[in-house]
Amino acid sequence: MSAVAKPSSSAPTAASLAADAAKVKICSGHTRPICHINYSNVVDGTFWFVTSCHDTKPMLRNGETGDWVGTFEGHKGAVYCSSFNATATHLVTVSGDYTAKMWDAISGKNLHTWEQKMYIKSCDWADNTIVTGNNESKVYLYDATNYSSEPTIIHAHEKPTVKAVYLTSPNMLISCCESQILQWDLRSQKTVKSKELPGLNVLEYTHKHSIVAAHGKSITLLDPHTLDEIRTIQTADDIECASLNPEGTLIAAGSKIKAKEFTIDGQELESHRGHHGPIFHIRWAPDGMTYSTGAEDGMVRMWPAHDVILQHQD
Repeated sequence: MSAVAKPSSSAPTAASLAADAAKVKICSGHTRPICHINYSNVVDGTFWFVTSCHDTKPMLRNGETGDWVGTFEGHKGAVYCSSFNATATHLVTVSGDYTAKMWDAISGKNLHTWEQKMYIKSCDWADNTIVTGNNESKVYLYDATNYSSEPTIIHAHEKPTVKAVYLTSPNMLISCCESQILQWDLRSQKTVKSKELPGLNVLEYTHKHSIVAAHGKSITLLDPHTLDEIRTIQTADDIECASLNPEGTLIAAGSKIKAKEFTIDGQELESHRGHHGPIFHIRWAPDGMTYSTGAEDGMVRMWPAHDVILQHQD
């Protein structure tokens, strides 16, 4: 990682956080579209996020301020997704260069590279298991404690791109291709449930509450263990991506160039403009104070939550 600082040295002061809480923070540095934002858990009172970008160089930032910490250098193709381990000491990234890479998230050192035969578009990490989904319709499961061990490979879908994979329990996996969502029992490596959501753009799960599906002009919450629909909210605009806040009470959504915030019942609370191209990904910070968007313009914007804006109004 270039010019990396130890995460603890980037911790902001309470005074600076209070002064900036209701301001939109803009994070520059990327040169091509940003397709994914991944937050760590809160560790020792702070947290970080990684932006995956078509410029091949995922960046690590302080999750409260957006300040740049370092850049992971080594991929030779667009980076599509990343995932931290529980303690934010390690990171996995996946790329169009047919590789998944394991990084020391503090030093930035590349610890291992796994090679596949096609673009790798999605990943997740739970406990000691890393899962990736690629353009060969396959899901690879790796042992995070033994880099040299052979992966478990599942031919998950009939169509090419596995655009989302999530480990919802030690023995259960969710995979997504186009409009199809599958639930897998990893013990038998067989599907136990299938669901279709026409027009599905992004499937999001942060290992809390519900899976969030952005499709058409709708946002649907799914039970991560059964795939049953919990609720669907209808909106006036096309929804490209959506994310549920840590308390499970608010939804942030990307709609073309707008970042929106809704209650769980569908009441629109905020509609922000600022990006100069479509928003590709949105995700709530683990403290629930902000949600960040990555867009075609290569910028990240960190938007204050509705309640934060109300608290700091004159």
